[in-house]
Amino acid sequence: MSGSEGRAYGAMSKTWKSSTLLVVVFLMVEVVATELPDCQCLLGNVNCDDDKEANSNLAYLQDNCTGRCRSDIECQQRFFQLEQMAYGCSGESIPLNVLNAMHTFDTECEHCREYRPEDTTLTDCPQIQCSAEQINTAWSNFVDDGCKNNCTQVSCEDGFQRLFAAMFMCDPAEVPEILKHNFHWVEAHSCTEQQCNIPREIDCTSSANTRFVVTYGSSEESGLSSGAVTGIVVGAVMAALIIVVGTAIVLRRRKAKDSVFLDMAQ
Repeated sequence: MSGSEGRAYGAMSKTWKSSTLLVVVFLMVEVVATELPDCQCLLGNVNCDDDKEANSNLAYLQDNCTGRCRSDIECQQRFFQLEQMAYGCSGESIPLNVLNAMHTFDTECEHCREYRPEDTTLTDCPQIQCSAEQINTAWSNFVDDGCKNNCTQVSCEDGFQRLFAAMFMCDPAEVPEILKHNFHWVEAHSCTEQQCNIPREIDCTSSANTRFVVTYGSSEESGLSSGAVTGIVVGAVMAALIIVVGTAIVLRRRKAKDSVFLDMAQ
């Protein structure tokens, strides 16, 4: 390889590496963005004393949001509020028909994650693998052991806590429909004393939350401090700066490549 050919190859290689770096950065951002945001960061603390609000949100979703939840801010806001109540309140706080009907919008709306208040008298929930097959097996074992209507056996407590963990910790897309439509009844009628504590990991400054908080919640509602909001703004500026600088590097490398090829042509 001649000196001029080597310079050309080197310029192209550096350009490819710079372009690849930008692609990797974008892919990393996309992966992080798929994590579920926290309902509390978007909406503030959950209100479990107003089942009229739950009914109102469900009625609005049914009347206005079929097929358009993700593209309509009001629809998405209503679903977030309903989901926060469904998971943040005890099983008997929200009408069962509302809880079951809510799940008909699971594939149409974005989801947020809500935790129950920590109870020091309860043990931590067991770990569960978040796959439809594993959760289906856990549900089948729970039913086969006769636990759906009577949760007093030791095996029933362990089985329910695994299902409890799946409902709160797994992506809703991984939770089978049969569990979604039976869980709330079982919790309210059979396994009222068999709950467990879900590990709480709430960071309102995470990318999963900040991509929603501007649209669905203010810094006061979400519990974000002024310092946290400043951090979000600074982070966004830094991210934009990285993209601009990276683009400039790519353009500079391309210019260098064109210059090398021009020298070769001469």
